Amino acid sequence: MLTNKKNRRDRVANLEKSQILDPEKVKRDKKRKRKVVALTVLAAITGLLAAAFAAFLIVGAIGKANLRSNVIAAPKLENAPVVIELQPTEEEAAGWKEGWVKYNGQIYAYNEDILTFLVMGIDKNRDVKEVEEGTNGGQADALFLVVLNPHDNSLSVIGINRNTMTDISVYDDNGAYVNTIKAQIAVQHGFGNGVEESCEYQVNAVQHLFYEMPVHGYAAINMSAIGPLTDMVGGVDVVALEDIKSGNSTVIKEGEEVHLEGDLAFAYIHNRDTKKFGSADHRLERQKQFITTYLQKVKQKTKQDISFPITVYQKIATQTVTDLTVDEMTYLVSIAKDYSFDENYLYTLKGETKQGDVFEEFYVDETDLFELILKIFYEPVEQ
Repeated sequence: MLTNKKNRRDRVANLEKSQILDPEKVKRDKKRKRKVVALTVLAAITGLLAAAFAAFLIVGAIGKANLRSNVIAAPKLENAPVVIELQPTEEEAAGWKEGWVKYNGQIYAYNEDILTFLVMGIDKNRDVKEVEEGTNGGQADALFLVVLNPHDNSLSVIGINRNTMTDISVYDDNGAYVNTIKAQIAVQHGFGNGVEESCEYQVNAVQHLFYEMPVHGYAAINMSAIGPLTDMVGGVDVVALEDIKSGNSTVIKEGEEVHLEGDLAFAYIHNRDTKKFGSADHRLERQKQFITTYLQKVKQKTKQDISFPITVYQKIATQTVTDLTVDEMTYLVSIAKDYSFDENYLYTLKGETKQGDVFEEFYVDETDLFELILKIFYEPVEQ
């Protein structure tokens, strides 16, 4: 103890002596020490950032592998009610591979590197909550397939009319399968527990519509999240495609240039006049218009801050159900900024809306659906 006190007194005395005899040297020594400290801190920060970046890459790589392993089968296009050629000619037989499809004289191969996700907008205005088995899971009023093609770094979005007639699995109040009926695709999510089970039912219905198309993941977002999602990108500007009412008031007029935020964004995406024939068709057009601008703004934000999509998810996590894991999200975030998207990559299924016994029914043009699948999910095989 005495030795330590003596050493401190000696250092103080030497410092005072140096300040008197050579003050410039004291300044140089202090400056050098500050530089050493700064370099040490910078090296530590750099090391931490490098470690974080390495961890980010590792987690992303794990996510990529997991997503790729989720699905192995190609769509079953042989089930399509469209004239296709499943057998090659004698000349083509030598190089023919399983899963190839020949249509209008052109051979196509399924793009196994594509990633496909189903995004559902659920007609509920609260946080996600598990419900009892039955039909209270909430209907999927918005359905979009998001397709990432790494071969050309394109992002495609396919809008599915909520009234599309397809096979729906019916379950009783105990969760037991009853039978399969033809009904609007949006009602499928209503069965089940309102969370993962309902989402899986909805994924199955969409897959069946697309001839068992592989789906690598899903996200179901309650409609009440639309406002916060829009606000996080600073709002979305559109020219209104039709009048929008909220209650008895017209809040947006057709042809009006409007900046959508909060409740106004929710009204534009969600509301429709169910007394008007084809109101679901018109709403889908509004949703397409909104998504085009919204995704462009998300991309800009992500270029500025790669963690932005994660921030968005955290904002609406309580209103979202997804089967994507942290590593899978990390991978998708890391590649999102490199993908191109504009209105040319936004599609809707063609078909006809008819009045059913009770509700409107949309019947898909099977030829258009088949050709759209070939365009997005397949690639021509060079002869």
